[in-house]
Amino acid sequence: MSGNINYRFVDKVFIAEITGYAELTLMEGLVEKFFEKLDEDFTGFVFNFAGMTLINSSALGKVLEIISEGMGRDGVKILFCSIPATSKLGMASLGILDYVEEFASIEEALLHLKSA
Repeated sequence: MSGNINYRFVDKVFIAEITGYAELTLMEGLVEKFFEKLDEDFTGFVFNFAGMTLINSSALGKVLEIISEGMGRDGVKILFCSIPATSKLGMASLGILDYVEEFASIEEALLHLKSA
């Protein structure tokens, strides 16, 4: 099953909900949208993986690209939601989880951003 990403933008917060199989082409689109919103001075980035079934290694490289760029910017917060167990090990082994905060839901992540 091919993946999909639904985007929402609320008060300079970028919300991406990734579903299905995350492969390179899908994640290249995510990176492009991420950079576009960085240029528009968005500071909150929430990535929801609840509906993602699997992510391949090339797509993980694109997630790492987002993290690398985000951690080099003042005031940018990157939050992950509901990472499936099938993908968590790959993200952890690349060090991705050392630079993001993880939440159980989008609502929880958005509350955290508002309180920060």
